[in-house]
Amino acid sequence: MTNRLFTENKNIKENVKNDIFLKQQVERIKSDSEKFANKDIAALTYTSFKKFYVTGSRKEYEYEYFLHRRRLNDFAILNILYDDEKYRLCLQDIIWSILDEFTWALPAHIPQNTDIENCITHIDLFASETAFALAEISHILSDKLDKTIVERIKYEVYRRVLKPYLSGRKNSWDCLENNWSAVCAGSVGSAFLYFGTDEEIQTVLPRIKETLEYYLKGFGDDGACVEGINYWAYGFGYFTYFAQLLYQYSDGKDNLFDNKKVENIAVFPQKLWFKNNNTVTFSDCGDKFTQRSGLIHFLKQKYSQIAVHDDNCSLEFDGDGCYRFAHLIRDFAWRKNNIKVQTESENGFYYFKNAGWYIKRTSNYEFAAKAGDNKESHNHNDIGVFLLNVGGDKIVTDPGRGEYTSDYFSSKRYKYFPPSALAHSVPVVNGIVQQEGEEYRGNIVKATENELIIDCKDAYNDCSLKELTRKFEFYDDKIVLNDKFAFDTDKNDVTEHFVFDVKPTECENGLKIGNTEMCYNVSDFECKINEVTYASNYNKQKTVYTVDLKHIVKTKTVETKFEFNIKNTWKERK
Repeated sequence: MTNRLFTENKNIKENVKNDIFLKQQVERIKSDSEKFANKDIAALTYTSFKKFYVTGSRKEYEYEYFLHRRRLNDFAILNILYDDEKYRLCLQDIIWSILDEFTWALPAHIPQNTDIENCITHIDLFASETAFALAEISHILSDKLDKTIVERIKYEVYRRVLKPYLSGRKNSWDCLENNWSAVCAGSVGSAFLYFGTDEEIQTVLPRIKETLEYYLKGFGDDGACVEGINYWAYGFGYFTYFAQLLYQYSDGKDNLFDNKKVENIAVFPQKLWFKNNNTVTFSDCGDKFTQRSGLIHFLKQKYSQIAVHDDNCSLEFDGDGCYRFAHLIRDFAWRKNNIKVQTESENGFYYFKNAGWYIKRTSNYEFAAKAGDNKESHNHNDIGVFLLNVGGDKIVTDPGRGEYTSDYFSSKRYKYFPPSALAHSVPVVNGIVQQEGEEYRGNIVKATENELIIDCKDAYNDCSLKELTRKFEFYDDKIVLNDKFAFDTDKNDVTEHFVFDVKPTECENGLKIGNTEMCYNVSDFECKINEVTYASNYNKQKTVYTVDLKHIVKTKTVETKFEFNIKNTWKERK
């Protein structure tokens, strides 16, 4: 039945002819491939493999690992488009090198002191993705590749991934309610559809589907992804890729798309699109709205309410630092040249009750806030946090993801700035910042077009705190924030903490941040402004500015008021 699978790949040459974006990508891939064509393939060394376990640094090993996948992507695409012996030989060489890798899993995902056999057959995100990519490349290009390459691909995919899974061995992601379950189960399931016998496929399908059900459990019925838009594209992308292959394999009888929750998940990202391709940066999310255009174009055919944005936010061939073939090939195979794009965001508000998210977009500003709990996937300690963009510029910000290291995903996580409470615009109460844990949570009490109220009391480990309510009032040209604190003891310290993308300056009525004024009663507070530079992904440095406004009067109840007066400059710049 493999002749039914991914027949869309036959559209790629025609798509490139008619699609300016794809033509540009092909030219860039050609140029990129020239850097590899006459350069030896670097081996993945034991020294760099071991370094993660010694120092916690991921970047040394992963740089070369993902460079292998970049080569694979380049030469696979070029072989699909052209009959060129140079490209064919380069593709076979990089496939051979990947087949020679000690393990397809990353050191960061393999427990230390794992025995050799389990290292080789450890199925993590990237082992499963590699199996999927090689199986799909073999399926598309079997007539171009040497028989030895085709046979060895199948042998290694079986040895490292399919046989261990068939054996019933448990995986850490089998029951996870986040992107891991979708990526791993989707990739393993897809590799089975390409290489497995019908008997093997029927054996594993119930287990694959069960894991995908766990993935869907990670969403409420509102479809919101608390991990943010990047992890939405990652997890839901691989869910979609497997679902479509399964639909084709079963000749339409097995349809995972016929599910209202799946539909709600599919339409979620378009609600996070802000001017200048900014987005909501809750959790470990990047700060730009990006889309895998093939994925979005495909989903548009399934669900008519999907909004397709223009290619200013489409990821290019090298926009994914992990170089995932499944994403890239579907950008080429699934894009529709005549699809209508949406160039302006729709004004209005969205309330995601299950996730505890609120998003509001107007012609003057964009706002987002959240409640939830402090044990979410890729959690940050951020109950009551809010973001404010004005005229396409970030004003009140959230740093998003930090650099991924071993400690970042350990008990030391909140010693890093990005996931800590101090990286978020939330109060500090009696010197206590929010802590991690499901018991530290908030609740949206009211969410309307003009008002948002969040109960944040349970986000703090302070038994004297009896009330902490954040209320936002929304107007055309301003947002008013009122915080109300109540204690059962006297003399309490309240510090209002804010995080800005640009450096604020003190003025007569409060603070000036870009073209926005944050006005408050300056006589009530001591103001301290700090500059914080931190490591983002792969050691990129970012800088934000924190402001601590310490309430001078220590009383049993404290009420604060801040007005964000907004000057719209977006129309002037367009």
